[in-house]
Amino acid sequence: MEKKKNKRQLRAEQTRAAIVKAALELFAHKGFQSVTIDDITTAAGVARGSFYTYFKSRSEIIVDQFWEIDDYYKFYAEHLGAYPTAKEKLFAFTQAQMAYVRDVVGIEHLKILYSDQAAEPGSDKMLINPQRFWYTLVTSILRDGQKTGEIRKDMPAEKLAMWFNRTMRGLFLDWCVTSGEHFDLVEEAELYCMQWVFPSLEKEFV
Repeated sequence: MEKKKNKRQLRAEQTRAAIVKAALELFAHKGFQSVTIDDITTAAGVARGSFYTYFKSRSEIIVDQFWEIDDYYKFYAEHLGAYPTAKEKLFAFTQAQMAYVRDVVGIEHLKILYSDQAAEPGSDKMLINPQRFWYTLVTSILRDGQKTGEIRKDMPAEKLAMWFNRTMRGLFLDWCVTSGEHFDLVEEAELYCMQWVFPSLEKEFV
């Protein structure tokens, strides 16, 4: 049975949620660079010190939100059983992923995430974390595809999943760099999969 939260825990969650809500609304209306921590705490109705109880910086709020994207991936993954092949599963998941980032996350938040991850020292980054559900799901799909002979077997599914995800991150990066003006993210991802990624997953190179 889940332990009931006390009043202090509930207040802490409410404060954190208020900070996140205020920050995301301000980022959307004023732009990330124009928003200060004072702006966020004033809009949230909390003390400035409360911000640093939960976050080290403004960009950490964006990074934190991207961890929650995996909740959407988990929800969508439950429907992948309707697709009979590994390629069909990857294609459907990629379509859903790209649509979610384009329509829900948005290009401005994605830019902030990429900028933060590039600037932050160290190699332990959520974008490349192999423990993310995104990575483990793709690995699972590819491993199943190897068992059926649909996916190449000359390297581990984990390695192929890393390459697949790295390729998709490149597409996200190009979308950010061009501010979404040169191509539609979903349509480009569909072409990317069919014309470039899937042929590489099928063929073994000597």
